[in-house]
Amino acid sequence: MIPDSMPLRVGVYICHCGVNIAGKVDVADVSEWAGSLPHVVISRNYKFMCSEPGQAMIETDIRDHGLNRVVVASCSPRLHGKTFMETCRRAGINPYYFNMASVREQVSWVTKDRDRATRKARGLVAAAVNRVACHQPLTTGLSGVHPDVAVIGGGIAGMQAAIDIGNAGLTVHLIEKDSTIGGHMLQFDKTFPTLDCAACIGTPKMVEVAQNSHIALHTLSRVTEVSGFVGNFTLNITEKPRYVNADLCTGCGECATACPVSIPSAWDMGLSDRKAIGRSFPQAIPITFQIEKARTAPCTRTCPAGINVQGYVQLAKQEKYDQALALIMEKAPFPGVLGRVCPHPCETACARGETERPVAIRLLKRYVSDMASPARKIPDIVDKEETVAVIGAGPAGLTAAYFLRLRGYRITVFEASGRAGGMLRAGIPAYRLPRNILDREIQYILDHGIDLRLHACLGKEVELPGLKDQASVPCTWPPEPIAP
Repeated sequence: MIPDSMPLRVGVYICHCGVNIAGKVDVADVSEWAGSLPHVVISRNYKFMCSEPGQAMIETDIRDHGLNRVVVASCSPRLHGKTFMETCRRAGINPYYFNMASVREQVSWVTKDRDRATRKARGLVAAAVNRVACHQPLTTGLSGVHPDVAVIGGGIAGMQAAIDIGNAGLTVHLIEKDSTIGGHMLQFDKTFPTLDCAACIGTPKMVEVAQNSHIALHTLSRVTEVSGFVGNFTLNITEKPRYVNADLCTGCGECATACPVSIPSAWDMGLSDRKAIGRSFPQAIPITFQIEKARTAPCTRTCPAGINVQGYVQLAKQEKYDQALALIMEKAPFPGVLGRVCPHPCETACARGETERPVAIRLLKRYVSDMASPARKIPDIVDKEETVAVIGAGPAGLTAAYFLRLRGYRITVFEASGRAGGMLRAGIPAYRLPRNILDREIQYILDHGIDLRLHACLGKEVELPGLKDQASVPCTWPPEPIAP
């Protein structure tokens, strides 16, 4: 084998293909011109490059001239690409160091003017030479094939494909972006040319898909990433929630009867209304109902921190207090404090207040904080090289330090006073915000590996120009008073 590290040495071969190419292309001119291209050390033309003498010419030149790239301008790569790759392999170079320019199908057979055909052939040869210079050596091998099949789209074509493959005994994953299979065909009245009822054709196939044990149905799903290769593809699928437990829903429709909210029916193109919980049409597959949520809930949208109110309220209902607390702390690291002193604009926006009293969101936050396990888990953090100084250990400074620390930055907080907490400590009386609650949540933030320096006033003890040179002094909470 010729070493890959050698300088590029390209051989170019122009085939006459009898009169198929030479009848319209001046092959001698193209061959002579190709010899002037960068990296080309030899350029030849021959009547039939695919013949035994033509292949022998290439093999001899590879050995005698040390060629490590080969370009053949002839017919279609589909016809003789493998032929010339095998020629390169026999001569001792990687077969994937070969490139082919189709000057028969793409030039001589479709171009009337000889001069124009010759110019076009020059361009294709130059492109092939430039491309082959970028080729990398490849090797062939054997790989196992995963027999499962993915069919994207649950319309009439996707359903039929899934049925045929499933009946052959293979597992099929049928992926559909809507809440039901069937596709647009079911929205038609009649089908051409027999004018049969569209639903009468589509619904039996929907039932057959649902009853076929070899078909796994994924509705409200989209393919977000495809990786792998032929026979071993891996698909990442994002599935939208139905907000209804599919294992418990029987499709009885009692929830739709009780639902007070009506919305335009997307299935009927907005010409009629449906309930906010329901399904596209009575014969929909799967039969599981879904709740249509067009936008963010008013409580979450109104919350200054953007906390997922509905999420932690439902987790609290299920007595999953640790999970509820973790959900709150994705947006705010002071759940116990907020549960006592938050002005709760979310309750003002709560839609339940239109019919009765709004949900006591702030008190539920306090309840979650009090009921969660006292030993809160510290997540694993991968440290970065960058360091960040946070000026002020009030609620804003500690919150910034907390989220920056979760991202891996090394954090030092500088506080001018002798206690952390800022206006939470200085402005809110202890009967409203017990100090043990405040201290506990500050300590949890510091336990993430955040350094706190007290009595470090910016402009006095800490100078901005030399801030990067200040040493970080670890501190536990609550600290002993430190003399300035």
